[in-house]
Amino acid sequence: MGAISWQLYRTWNSRLVVRNVTITGGYGSGIIRSGGGAFEVTDCDLSGWVDGIAFFESHGGSGSLELRNTILRAPANSKYSSIGLYIHPHLNLNADTVTGLDWNRYVIYLNGTPASTGRHDLKAVSAINCALIQTGSSSQTTLMRCSESGQPKNGGSFLKGPVTSIDSTWEGAGMIAVLEGVDVERRFINDTIRPKNIWMALGSRTAGTVTITGAQVDLAGKAALVKLTSASTTAVTITSSQIRSTSSSFPINAEGGSVQLIGTAAPQNCRAVLPGRLVV
Repeated sequence: MGAISWQLYRTWNSRLVVRNVTITGGYGSGIIRSGGGAFEVTDCDLSGWVDGIAFFESHGGSGSLELRNTILRAPANSKYSSIGLYIHPHLNLNADTVTGLDWNRYVIYLNGTPASTGRHDLKAVSAINCALIQTGSSSQTTLMRCSESGQPKNGGSFLKGPVTSIDSTWEGAGMIAVLEGVDVERRFINDTIRPKNIWMALGSRTAGTVTITGAQVDLAGKAALVKLTSASTTAVTITSSQIRSTSSSFPINAEGGSVQLIGTAAPQNCRAVLPGRLVV
């Protein structure tokens, strides 16, 4: 049950506007909006045991959410899989100046049917003690000046599809994962990367490319930038970046795939299992 609930099907030509609303708890969702259509949430402070906002449409129609100047905060003892915003990935999202606090999973969770065809633009979205986002498997996601920090409870962001991150900051304890078998491009431009553990893991059967350009990377403790397992075919390119490391772990660990550094000095103690995995 939602504190505010609009659950009408195929309402593609309708509009729901929510402004200056505070919902402190006691509901499954802060706001539920089904049926697609236009949806605007501005200057709100929202909470819910399951999620702060749920926006979905299951009949192949259209819809878009404008989310601005809003806090999505998990209540105490929220559901083990609680999230700030649940949205079907064929619906468009424009989020600007949003803070997510203490959710057990993601601030923004793109999942469901039908196709993952929406456009998802995030600007100044902060995830504190939770992961920033699970993206759609084929929809385009852009992160501008976003951040992930603190101690997420269930890992870091899950980048399933194509992603472009610009001027974002990654300094949480969660590890970024990518969807296996999806051959897409993931770009990070002028980002600041200060992870507590492994920043990005490219595991079994991961494919596509990861491009890191103009990054400032600081690794301490047991932190690492990337790890590619032996079954990965992902090509990682790091260009014009600064990598500073006092880590006791391998800053770059290429068991599979490949890592190429261009205009970037390799930190000490990098590891490549086979010749050609790491090109400096």
